[in-house]
Amino acid sequence: MKEKEMYPIIKNHLESMGFEVKAEINDIDIMAVKDNRSLLIEMKQSFSLSLIYQGIERQKLSDNVYLAILKPTDKVLNSRNFKEKKTITKRLGLGLIMVDVKLKQLTFLIDPALPKKLKDHKKRKALNKEFLLRETALNEGGITRTKIITAYRELALKILDFLKDEPQQLKDIVRHTDQVKATRVLIDNHYGWFKRVSRGTYTISAEGKQALTTYEDFIKELSTSSN
Repeated sequence: MKEKEMYPIIKNHLESMGFEVKAEINDIDIMAVKDNRSLLIEMKQSFSLSLIYQGIERQKLSDNVYLAILKPTDKVLNSRNFKEKKTITKRLGLGLIMVDVKLKQLTFLIDPALPKKLKDHKKRKALNKEFLLRETALNEGGITRTKIITAYRELALKILDFLKDEPQQLKDIVRHTDQVKATRVLIDNHYGWFKRVSRGTYTISAEGKQALTTYEDFIKELSTSSN
């Protein structure tokens, strides 16, 4: 998948500029934050109207929204169709990034200038909350939804890891994760990983044992980030 090849190039460039970068935050391909300034980036192999529309939706969440595409041929770059889309993108206040995966370089073709009336402050707050709650940066831009690790799943995995050797009391689980929300995760049991063995005491289910193997790398990363 070409989007997956674009992600590390964009990530490395932004990190060199001092941004903290994470992928797949509430359906956003890439989010980067520096000094309370956030950049949102949506990636596609080609410069399409659907990508432009996606960018318009993201403008409700940030002043700085970029569309990232693979570097096209010189013929496409000089075509009337490409130039018209660039004009539309600029008029809409969107930024445009061109990524050369062979040379591992990117070029900023347009910088964004967002009309302020498009903001959706409620969604922006939810987006920033998810970014701050996410402890790891294991997601890669362009991956499918089934592989995305949300802050909720991170917490469930921390609980799972804590329960892998023996049942634990709820108070100890909350203390270990340092999150009261752990209680709700256990009660909801959204992934089917847990089961209650007695009042206030939980262990892992057969599905939980399988998840320990499936998410082994993520659990290791969580353990490292918590230390």
